[in-house]
Amino acid sequence: MKNTLGIIISFDNNNDLRELSEHRPVASVPFGGRYRIIDFTLSNLVNSGCYQVGVVMRDKYQSLMDHIGSGKDWDLSRKRGGMMLLPPNAFALKSSPLVTENYRTSLEALGSISDMLQKNKSEHVIISSADIVANIPLDDALREHKKTGADFTIVCTKNADGGPFDTFLNLSPRHEINDIRNGDNMGGKCKYKSLGIYIMKRKYLIDLLSDCVTHNLVSFERDAMQYVFNRGDAMQGYVFDKYVAKIEDVKSYFSASMDMLDKDIRDQVFLKSRPILTKIHDEASTYYGEEAVVKDSLIADGSRIEGTVENSIIFRDCRIEKGAVVKDSIVMQGGVISEGVELSYVVTDKGVTIRENRKMMGHATYPVAVAKGTIV
Repeated sequence: MKNTLGIIISFDNNNDLRELSEHRPVASVPFGGRYRIIDFTLSNLVNSGCYQVGVVMRDKYQSLMDHIGSGKDWDLSRKRGGMMLLPPNAFALKSSPLVTENYRTSLEALGSISDMLQKNKSEHVIISSADIVANIPLDDALREHKKTGADFTIVCTKNADGGPFDTFLNLSPRHEINDIRNGDNMGGKCKYKSLGIYIMKRKYLIDLLSDCVTHNLVSFERDAMQYVFNRGDAMQGYVFDKYVAKIEDVKSYFSASMDMLDKDIRDQVFLKSRPILTKIHDEASTYYGEEAVVKDSLIADGSRIEGTVENSIIFRDCRIEKGAVVKDSIVMQGGVISEGVELSYVVTDKGVTIRENRKMMGHATYPVAVAKGTIV
């Protein structure tokens, strides 16, 4: 993996996290009490030995830049390679005919960094979306890519469920891709769903981007992949069979978050041999009052718990006051849940204050999301 470039597409076209993504991309949405969603993709690359990582951004990326910084917390602050933050218009329009002024899709975003791709000396490229919660051995995926001699490898999971923006694959017994469908799994016949992770040679990617521009193709998933498939390139699927979640809307965010309360799932995601790295915050230990009741929950450092917390996730520096009851909910950093409040299936963003004696209730299939800094 030392001769591999990682590219993370950190902006999103199809995700719908409503209030949670008003001020940030999905990549920088807080997750699991102390992480951001992009931490999983960054850690997957670093744990696999990839120490050249470019993060392609488009809009609302201030929080993402604050979180990643120099990449020190992922051992990516290096003289050679390391972390590369690639905001819009990072390269001059004249640097390459592939560069677009305001890109709309991941394909156009990749075209916009074509100058960097040309100058880079890596042999292979791993392209990944930043909306995945999983611990994926990308080094193993790269080995399989090389072993099979494929031109293009897609990391996928055996899951026929999905929405209109998902890409479904049909694989042969040798995991060769023999069908690609966008938003249609043929009634469950296409049993594998793409995770938005692609492996190929760097020169292959450069040629592909050039072909896509000359053929007026704009979408990587709907155009470029179909173009590669139809012209007969060798396409392979790498099947990841452990826990994985794609964060596409508030429901999937809430469901993946609640999954972290399951020890068996946590053991699949948070491996000692492949740790999920994040920006370090030094906080005092959480204080639990005499009347505090906490059951089946994840509580981050620096909080003050004096009420009841059940089956919930509480981030850093939160305050759950006496008489407050938080069940099946997520309270992000700096949240204040006042005395007498009852929350059920609620997600409060950073800095939300719920005043005394309020009651808020959602459902597992439609959790209530409260925007950042709101006072209820």
